Amino acid sequence: MRKSYEHHAQLSAYYFEDSFVLAITESQGRFEFEIEAVLTPEHKDYKNPKPSEQHCYKNIKLIFDEIERFTWEQTSFKGYRDASGEVDYGSIDVFTFDGDSYELEGDWGKLKITARKLWAEEKEQN
Repeated sequence: MRKSYEHHAQLSAYYFEDSFVLAITESQGRFEFEIEAVLTPEHKDYKNPKPSEQHCYKNIKLIFDEIERFTWEQTSFKGYRDASGEVDYGSIDVFTFDGDSYELEGDWGKLKITARKLWAEEKEQN
């Protein structure tokens, strides 16, 4: 039975629907999503949002490793430039899983992945 990412132990402290996908890279046996992620109040680094922001954010890499197979059902890497000039590729609107099977969808495309490992690697903030 497919579940939403909020029920995955590694991902429950993030809210991807309002996060920003900054890059997607594929290498042998691995996918990495660079994301400016929204933190939920359950995250250890959560702070009240800055006055100019709606959420508390942290840069992360969402890493799918030891990939057995993947399928791009559609792709669209049209970037969006924000007021500060930074480019992103939208958010992750749909993110479900069933065991090692993951389905993700957003403005950047739709991807199905079967991977043995998944984790969020947090980048140090300046």
